[in-house]
Amino acid sequence: MVGDTDRARMGDMPRRVTPAPGGWSEWLEDPIKALGNLVRAGIIGYLRGEGPATRAEIAAALDLPIPTIAASLKAMVQAGLLTTDPPIDKARRGQRIRYGVDQETVTRMYLQLGQAIGEI
Repeated sequence: MVGDTDRARMGDMPRRVTPAPGGWSEWLEDPIKALGNLVRAGIIGYLRGEGPATRAEIAAALDLPIPTIAASLKAMVQAGLLTTDPPIDKARRGQRIRYGVDQETVTRMYLQLGQAIGEI
């Protein structure tokens, strides 16, 4: 049960924390969304270790269903974490697409996430 002293302390706490202007990057939430689950972290780890791969290769390596991998790959490409060969906008229907890690973007997002949680 919360006592009066605790309520007074909690009443002083802000409901929502917002960074000061010039503070965190506007896309701070993107690394949290893009890297915020084990499937996406697993995909990045796999691609960093093995190099570019297709959805089927990634799904087999991580022992996950292709639709699960496909949804994560789509979000990660949109966030700029992954590159595709051929580029998504140039791929023909049914063509195999190989996914690779955009090392610069992933490194930048990891660093920004580390700064946000006080690890860097």
